[in-house]
Formats: sequence, structure tokens, C-alpha cells
Amino acid sequence: MNKIRQTSSDKVNGKLVRYREGDCISINVNNRYLGAIMTGKFNKYYNLTLMEFELPDRPKLSDFLNSRFFGTRFGSWEDLTYAVDQQMVTCKYVDNDDNFEKIGSIQLIQNVMPAGYSYLTDRTDIFDYFSTQLPIRIEKSNNAAKFPAIAFVGKHLIETEKIII
Repeated sequence: MNKIRQTSSDKVNGKLVRYREGDCISINVNNRYLGAIMTGKFNKYYNLTLMEFELPDRPKLSDFLNSRFFGTRFGSWEDLTYAVDQQMVTCKYVDNDDNFEKIGSIQLIQNVMPAGYSYLTDRTDIFDYFSTQLPIRIEKSNNAAKFPAIAFVGKHLIETEKIII
């Protein structure tokens, strides 16, 4: 898999960005809370990897640690690699919207692999993507558990522990 190189600068157009790799971010959408891990930054975009939860209250760091992220795995059972599904949202939009809030940070493994990219514009897009993808990922994850031989292809929910140190 080719990887788009992360930009190392903590700035966009000379302005410091608000979030860093490993930050756990709460996203308030109509008083329902989604979670995302900032898994990278590319130019003027944050790469947000969504979590499987939708909560009535602001999540805690433990919700991120004990949950699963949108991603996939590839390789073999002896040599698994985990990849994150990244939603690219402009830094400017996220930084200027008070409905995005840092809950804490986790240390990610080096060179987190991307499983795919989508460009989303706002919280409504993020919620729509989450709502559409979550049932698909639950079904694929359940099927992967039942049929391990086909467990490496498709959209899954992966335990957060697989990408943290």
C-alpha cells in the first residue's frame, strides 16, 4: 500500500493548528457525540479516524481506548498489519468549530497505515458517513470473526489497542 507522506508542520498558512497526531477528539452533532482519533495531517487537512461509538454525553478517554476504529487489516494471521480509514477535513473548519473538542491523547504506533481516504466538509457529512458506514463495518467485522479465511478484505472495526503503543 502506498502511503501519502504526512506533513510535519504544525502550521497551515503560517497559523498553528489545534490538534496533533494521537489526539482523541469528541464531535458534537446535535447533542450526540462521535469520537475520532487524529491519525495524521496532510497539507491543510486533518486525517480523522472515526470510532464506533455514538454517545449521549461527551466521551472520556477510556471510551476511545476501549472502543474500535474504522479501519481494516491485511497480511496473514501470522503477520497482521492494521490500517485506519481516514476522513480528511480541513484544519481551518475543525479548528474554528467549538463542537470539536480534544478529550486526551494517545501515542500511536509509528507510520500508521491508511486504509482509505474520504473528504468531508462538516459535522453533518461526518455524521452521515458514520451512520452509513457503522452498520456495514459491524456486519463485516462479525463475518470476519465467523469466517477467518476472508477476514483480511473489507471495511472493519479494529480494536484501538492495535494502533497504540
